[in-house]
Amino acid sequence: MKKHILVILIIFMGTFLFADITAVVKDISGKVEIQVPGGRWKKATEGMKIEEGYMISTGFRSEAVLELGSSQVIVKQLTRMELTELVEKEGTVRTGLNLRVGKIKAEVRTTAGLRQEFRLTSPVSTAAVRGTSFEYDGINLKVLEGSVEFTNRRGQKRLVPAGVASRIIGTSLPQSGEELKNLLISIDPSTLTIPEEFDIPGFMDFLDGFDGITDVTITINWG
Repeated sequence: MKKHILVILIIFMGTFLFADITAVVKDISGKVEIQVPGGRWKKATEGMKIEEGYMISTGFRSEAVLELGSSQVIVKQLTRMELTELVEKEGTVRTGLNLRVGKIKAEVRTTAGLRQEFRLTSPVSTAAVRGTSFEYDGINLKVLEGSVEFTNRRGQKRLVPAGVASRIIGTSLPQSGEELKNLLISIDPSTLTIPEEFDIPGFMDFLDGFDGITDVTITINWG
């Protein structure tokens, strides 16, 4: 009888130390697509579960609301982002997001008895969150509540408190097609006139072919 109790306790403790947290698409407006690792882009639907390695893409005048455990992320228009980590381990909820391009607004909510490690990365910066509300586009950070540790590509850090905005400056010229497309599409959409049929995933896939370039001029007619 004692052996059976011991086995049950070990199984219970293992579940407590390492548990999956669910990521769900809560709300959708406009064109929102999801890509599984190595798969094709598919239309996102409300209630769809997102797992590690999944990519989300929003079109022009489109938006998606994600629930990541107790936290919430609003994915703004013209954004492409990957969920790199979402897990609870030893009393800590670890969330990782890779913002390829675009802008998000996050509400990182604490849960009783759990710590939060919420980290966003982009090609030029990293934002490590300490229970807060903020807006982030990979270059610009605006903290609404709490504080965010803002780190550039050189490892220089700054703790940004509530009510303060910070910006990464002095970024170098793009070294690959990946960096090039991030710079092109990170332009404030409000300053451009973009047709609704503009296909962000298709355009970005086209730019993938420019990896390793050293000199290129691209002219885009927005309509």
